[in-house]
This record gives sequence, C-alpha cells and structure tokens, in this order.
Amino acid sequence: MALIQIIDDDTYVCKQLEDFLRRKGYRVQSAYTANSGLKAIKKSRVDFVLCDYRLPDADGEEVFARIRKLDPRLPVVFMTAYADVRTAVKMIRAGARDYIVKPLLPEEIYKLIQKGTRPATESQAVFEKSFVKGKGSAIQNVLNHVDLVAPTDLCILIEGETGSGKEFIARAIHYASPRKNKAFVALDCGALPGELANSELFGHVKGAFTGAIQDKAGCFETAQGGTLFLDEIGNLSNENQMKLLRTLQEKTISRLGDNKIIGVDVRIIVATNDDLKKDVVENRFREDLYHRVNGFKISLPPIRERKEDILEFVRHFMDNANLDFDKNVDTLDDQVTEIFMKYPWPGNIRELENVIKRCVLLTKGKTITADTLPDEIRYAGYTSDAEYNISRPGKILSLRQAAMAAESAAIMHALKETGFNKSKAAEMLRVDRKTLYNKMKEYGIRAGYQK
Repeated sequence: MALIQIIDDDTYVCKQLEDFLRRKGYRVQSAYTANSGLKAIKKSRVDFVLCDYRLPDADGEEVFARIRKLDPRLPVVFMTAYADVRTAVKMIRAGARDYIVKPLLPEEIYKLIQKGTRPATESQAVFEKSFVKGKGSAIQNVLNHVDLVAPTDLCILIEGETGSGKEFIARAIHYASPRKNKAFVALDCGALPGELANSELFGHVKGAFTGAIQDKAGCFETAQGGTLFLDEIGNLSNENQMKLLRTLQEKTISRLGDNKIIGVDVRIIVATNDDLKKDVVENRFREDLYHRVNGFKISLPPIRERKEDILEFVRHFMDNANLDFDKNVDTLDDQVTEIFMKYPWPGNIRELENVIKRCVLLTKGKTITADTLPDEIRYAGYTSDAEYNISRPGKILSLRQAAMAAESAAIMHALKETGFNKSKAAEMLRVDRKTLYNKMKEYGIRAGYQK
C-alpha cells in the first residue's frame, strides 16, 4: 500500500485529503511545514508527495531541491493557489511530476497519484475496471477497430469531441497490444506553451534554459517500449511539429540543450477535437506530419449519438460517486432519465460524470431527482446558458457568474460567426488561439457544437 506524504500548512486541506485518500486505500501522513515534511520523507519510505508551493518556512523550489537530494525519483505534485503559468513551467522544468491549482479536486489528485504509484499490471486492471465499453452500434464499430489495430505498431489518429473518451480508447489500444506491460504516457499538448512542450516531449539537460537545474527525461524516454498518447496534437507549435516529425521518421531524439542522440521505441497515438485536414489546408498543421500520424483513423462518436449507452455510463459513475461520498444512491427518477436522454451533452462523457457526482452528493435518499441537476441541464432549451441565466425570472447572478455567462456567450457567437474556425474566432475576440482553446475547455464548448 503506497504511502502519500502531504506537506501543507492548511490543516483543513490536510485533513480532507487524508480522509479521501485513506478511503481510496492509501496510507497518508501530513506535515505542516517544509522542515517537518522533509524529516518525514527522510524517516519513512514515501511513495508520493503532495506539497503546497508556498509554505511558511520555504517555497516550492527550495522544497523540491531538498526532496531531490533525499530521493531523486520520488514523484512530487505541487498544490498552488496561484494559477500562474510561469510558476507551473518553473516547477515542471525542475522535474516535478505535475501541479494542481486550488481549490483542489480530490478525483484529479487521485488520478495523479494513481499514475505516479501504480505498476503497469495494476494500471491495466484498474483501467479495465473503469472502462465502460457500451453496447451501441456506434461504439462497437470503434471497438472493432481497436481490436484490429492494437496488435500492430501503426500510428493512430483518434478524432472526437472534447470529453468523448479519446484517452480511454488510446489506453484500450495500448492494453490490447504487445506493449501492454510497458508504460502508457499521456501528454495534453493543448495545455503547454511551446518551450515547455519541447521539454515535456524530448526532455532537457541541466542549464538548457533558465530554471533547468537538472537533467530531465521527456515523454519519449519515459514511454520507452510502450505507448505515447499526444492529446490535442493540433496545438503544437510549428517548431515542435517539425521535431516530432523528425523523431517519428528517425526514431531518435535529442534532449533540449544536448546533441546526444537517443534511440526511442515508442508507439504513437494522437488525438484531436479539431479538423486536422482543415488545419493542413489553412497551414496550421504540417501536411507531412498529418500523413505520418494518420496511419489509421478512429472517429469517436459523441455521447449524444450513443443514447443507448447513457444509462450504462450513469450506473458506472453512480457507483464510483457512492464510494467517494459514502452514499447509497441507486436510481434516477423518470423525469431525470427523460432529461438525460434529451440533453445534447456538449461536454460529453466528462460532463455526464461531473453531473452524476453532483447529483449523488446532493441526493438525500436513493433516487436522483431533477432538483439536484445543474440549471443548464434542468432548464435546457435556451440558445445559450447566458441567455437562460440572464432572462430567467427571479434569477440573481453574482458578478463572476454574469461575467462567465457573458464570456461563454461571446465565445459561442464568435465561433458561429466564423464557422467554428478557432483561429478566426480567436482573432475576432482579440485573444490568441491557446487562450480560446483553454476557455472553450473551461466552459465545455466543443468545436462545431450549437445548442
């Protein structure tokens, strides 16, 4: 049983994380200062560290450097209340496993710990238990393709809307392949600035750039012998697209700041929620790289086209939420079932999972009722959430809610005006494409979706 070390001066956060992680079967110990946390790590065989970036007696960089001296391979995730990309870049460049912004989402932390502490065989068992296949004809066609391509080493391109389960399909391919006992490494290219994407993919050596205080292996090296999944590949810069193409052609990499050639044996699966062919035509994605990664294309249908599978997902997410919240909810009432079957689920499976968690948490008995649903689902049918919230009688919004509703509506308007061309929409909104992508992800807006 893995031992998790929490270092945070907020005793409430520590207590909440302790309770949650113990329910998940982990051993947990907390420290409220950097010094006491480091002493605990030195004394115990710790498997994973959750550390607040700002502590009374040290900052994250200092703590991480001292942890590295104690155990260079110990995975560390920083928790921060400051959503500052520069801080994130600094921590990850230094070799931290990841960072997470407060307020904390326990399930997100749980997934990070799972990735950092499980051996491959256990990972496969957990994946198989969590993977809902579905019975509809649309997904069965996808699963037939998975069985067909898994034994090969073809590069796979998975197309599908945000939240539709592209990473699950990538993992299904990996665990059905001869590489199943090696690592599966996932990287979200859409969330990384250019230089950080370069470092994450190919690694770097000490001194390669300001803040590179030690050598760091990239995803290609970490996935050696296994599978590398690159999500939202269309967001890579042209420079990184070129480096990726060269790696796929030559099966070698060089770390940032180093001329040493390293051979890599990795199966590549990429995914996008965009139209890469259109991006090629508009010179946003390299045509040669497109043909290289498109060895076999799998198109994943959105959940609204898998109505027959919705209740199976509901049951699965309900069981998980019951465990998380120590509840015993076991059914939906007829009204909720009807709403679920009619609602278009723009955020797909991810949105459905979050809604079920909310409903289970709010349900006092055993049956989920409509009053536990978010307003945008319960009162679906308006042209946008913003229109509903602003026009609904008696509805009083906070300034933040009103601003978010207006921002979401503005993004939807720009996307519709430009035919859902994200580059043109970003230009209309006077933001860069990456900012628009992040905002769309935040509000659950998918390319091509119209209410």
